[in-house]
Amino acid sequence: MPKRLTKTMGVAALVAACAALSAAPAAPAQQAGSKCPDMTNRYVNHIRVKKVGCPQAKKVIVRYTEEIIDNLQHDWSLTVLGFHCDLTKKDYYGDSHRCTASGGREIRFRRGTDGPTPG
Repeated sequence: MPKRLTKTMGVAALVAACAALSAAPAAPAQQAGSKCPDMTNRYVNHIRVKKVGCPQAKKVIVRYTEEIIDNLQHDWSLTVLGFHCDLTKKDYYGDSHRCTASGGREIRFRRGTDGPTPG
């Protein structure tokens, strides 16, 4: 094969590989109301997501909770990683939060304990 033809085929293969990689999503978005694993080391549980993958949800939750702690936020309303997060409910055992972003993306979670065991 001529050298020029081999080089052209190599460039075409590289372009095709890059196109295939860019078309594939980094992490699959979860279906509406999907549940992600609890983050027990951070006392975060009941994580529910819409149109967001669990890895991205965990990043938003970690950043949001760190910002609240670092800045001693009392209004709970912060924007982190493109999500607007806010407190939705507070009770004796912890608090519930919701983070929303464009495209109907939503993350809901609870910080604290689950409360007393019924019974």
